[in-house]
Amino acid sequence: MKVERIHMGKKRYLAYLTGLSALVFFILTAACGGGGGAKTVNVSPQKGGHPDYIFYPALPNTPRYQYLTTFSSSSDIRKQKSKFFKFVAGDEVEKPRPIKKAYGVEMCDGVIYVCDLRSHAVVTLDLKTKEFGYIGITGSAKLNRPVNLKIDKKNKIIYVADMGRKQVLSFTTDGQRLMSYGKKDQFDPADVDIHNGKLFVCDVKGNRIHVLDVKTGESLYKIGKSGSNDGEFFHPSNIAVRNNRLYVSDSTNFRIQIFDLGGNFIGKFGEIGELPGYFSRPKGIDVDREGRIHVVDAAFENVQVFDKKFNLLLYMFTPGNERHNINLPAGVTIDYDDVSYFKQYLSPDFKAEYLLFVTSNFGPNKVNVYAYGTYRR
Repeated sequence: MKVERIHMGKKRYLAYLTGLSALVFFILTAACGGGGGAKTVNVSPQKGGHPDYIFYPALPNTPRYQYLTTFSSSSDIRKQKSKFFKFVAGDEVEKPRPIKKAYGVEMCDGVIYVCDLRSHAVVTLDLKTKEFGYIGITGSAKLNRPVNLKIDKKNKIIYVADMGRKQVLSFTTDGQRLMSYGKKDQFDPADVDIHNGKLFVCDVKGNRIHVLDVKTGESLYKIGKSGSNDGEFFHPSNIAVRNNRLYVSDSTNFRIQIFDLGGNFIGKFGEIGELPGYFSRPKGIDVDREGRIHVVDAAFENVQVFDKKFNLLLYMFTPGNERHNINLPAGVTIDYDDVSYFKQYLSPDFKAEYLLFVTSNFGPNKVNVYAYGTYRR
């Protein structure tokens, strides 16, 4: 049966990730900015690495990503109380407020926004004020099952895909509700993105992408239909509009599909399988400015990186309880604007170009932050 095949594939795949130190795979370093030719890379980030920093791939290979830090509760951003405050008020500690089940994540102007399915809200972690808060917890703005979000950074507007309400809701970045998108039974939104006045809504049950006018909510056109042929979907879970292309995680077809913004099919890659380069449950997806495609696989519990020609460059991250681990990952987001907020975590030998956020549904780590960049020996 197909379910049994996937299950066995995951077990074998995790054996690759946690096996003996001699177990290695290939990375195409030329496409990732390294030297020419292919090169073997240690799977484990600790092996051969610097004791204070975790790199992917691990040293002595040339690192391209560095683990920075993790956010799982309000205690991860809390201000330290002064000695005088503790003297006056005592040592009573405020109970941490957790991120319960993280899915979509974005960052804007020093604030991390996380869709928390179990809190039924968007959690905010303000790295400037060290404040932890919520968006969408009261009244007509109350969220039900927020799964993904996208921020229009120019206009400071957040768009939240809520599968419980079957709508996309928009808020200002400080939490004021603006408008709702989606009539009764119009779509089951699993993800959302925005580009040039158009709102792209991933309809996971309707097996299509809806394109709306962002000002009026009017339906403009639809992309795809149910099926497994080119341009068809079976449970599309996540989307990313990048570099004038629409990238879709076609989850139950075990592949990624690419379209132009008018909805014309351009290409695809991936199929069900047990080895790197294949998929079991592709979810979150994002693409950097050079066209490198980052795909979360919830079943394999990793992130795979492909070049613009769909060649596998690197697979990274593993499940576990260490700070750099991910567990049932869901979302991935690239951020070029907020690197300065994490400079204290960077190795002096590593120059960061952008941040990579990865969320986990379960386990101790809910939002992991990594940096992509150049390692200087």
